[in-house]
Amino acid sequence: MVLLLDDSDIAKLDISPEEVIEAVEDCYRQDGLGLAHDTPRMEIKIKGKHLPHIAPGTTSMGMGMAYLEESGLLVMAETYHFEFHKYISHILDPETGRTVAVIKRGRKPFGQRDKTVDTGILRTGAAAAVGAKYLAKKRVNAVGVIGTGRIGVGSLLCVSKVRKFDSVYAHSGRRKDAEYAERMTKMIGVDVEALDSAEEVVSRSDLLITGTYAQEPIVDGEWLNDGTHISGMGSDGPMKAEIGPLAFQRAASIYIDSPKCYSIGEVARAIRGGYISRNDIAGRIGEVVAGVKPGRKSDDEITIFESDGTHMQSASVVGLIYRKAVEAGLGREAPHMDSFRYNP
Repeated sequence: MVLLLDDSDIAKLDISPEEVIEAVEDCYRQDGLGLAHDTPRMEIKIKGKHLPHIAPGTTSMGMGMAYLEESGLLVMAETYHFEFHKYISHILDPETGRTVAVIKRGRKPFGQRDKTVDTGILRTGAAAAVGAKYLAKKRVNAVGVIGTGRIGVGSLLCVSKVRKFDSVYAHSGRRKDAEYAERMTKMIGVDVEALDSAEEVVSRSDLLITGTYAQEPIVDGEWLNDGTHISGMGSDGPMKAEIGPLAFQRAASIYIDSPKCYSIGEVARAIRGGYISRNDIAGRIGEVVAGVKPGRKSDDEITIFESDGTHMQSASVVGLIYRKAVEAGLGREAPHMDSFRYNP
């Protein structure tokens, strides 16, 4: 029997940001201990090849795999970005290869999105929060958000669960910045102010979240205060770059979530430009979570967590959805589907 779950089932689940953060943090911990394995993101662009990853106007398909040994979780994932957006995850028994569950999630096309905070938003936000939890200094006065879309919403919400702060400054250059500020003030209970420039946001903040479609750096390293931590969430493709190379040069510690960061986005640009070398990358964020690497050493260090987004991260959230759905008795069981797609 295979458990089939879709959006109607997931909508009935009460999944908190804290639970998603815990799931993502645990998958990073397993990665730091050598117990997590995944493939790099594999994607074929059909339309919009000149545009950044999943930007409006792109059409693409992707696939990946992840295995979390300690969790016993093996997931194959497919993504479809057409006029519809679908994410289909197959949970397999790692011992037999038989399909255990198929989870189908969707979200509305660009321009039709509602304002719900779904597990996809929280998945990315949780990564930003883990970076902040382990690399930001203990006392954070102000958080800066560059990019006030879905990533900006989920990341600020999740960061608010792991760090206390007094104020938030936001900018993306969009007319909706003020709307974002009003919404997030109500959501996290901290005053969020929309500012007129990225420089204003960066210079007032000591914890910075970036999540945009930018193809050229919009955060100048000269603007950073000593002690600032950056969770860079938007530079997840070869055409994207948010953080300027001088920021990486100034950073005392740079951690990544995937080796793919060496070849795409802003880390790759900083390496190619000679601002840093591969030896300046301290390691993977999971090594900090697992206690293998030290992370931040002093309050005046600049630290950066660069996230490309990983399949293990997605698998951890899929596993959370599956466990909670089973506990709630949701979904429908389909006989013989376990052998329809995969052997045996």
